[in-house]
Amino acid sequence: MCGSKKYREEIAVFCAELEKMGVLVFAPSFDEVISEDTQFETAYVTNKLFKGLTLEHFDWIRKAEVCYVFNKDSYVGASVTMEMAYASALAKPIFALQPATGDPCRDALIDKVIATPKALARVL
Repeated sequence: MCGSKKYREEIAVFCAELEKMGVLVFAPSFDEVISEDTQFETAYVTNKLFKGLTLEHFDWIRKAEVCYVFNKDSYVGASVTMEMAYASALAKPIFALQPATGDPCRDALIDKVIATPKALARVL
């Protein structure tokens, strides 16, 4: 599951519905949201933390059967853009909530629009 933290509550509900149907979901870690402008003790620590978060999500994409993009209001940010590119490079099918992401290059990576957890569970 890939999506913006601004939709974290809706993503959590979507993921919970999938899990109720027996789907293993690798959900984004929104338990403690870290703003992109957060600075830690040193630039080194800041860099390593953000790199770790990015690579953790890449690992989940690698393990998943598909990449699902929760692009409500056709919104996709920088992290989801990278995640879509990574999934595409791994030849993972990319499914999305809506057909548009705000960019035609990203839109072209979407293999199928699937708007509900129930519909997504049926194709998995």
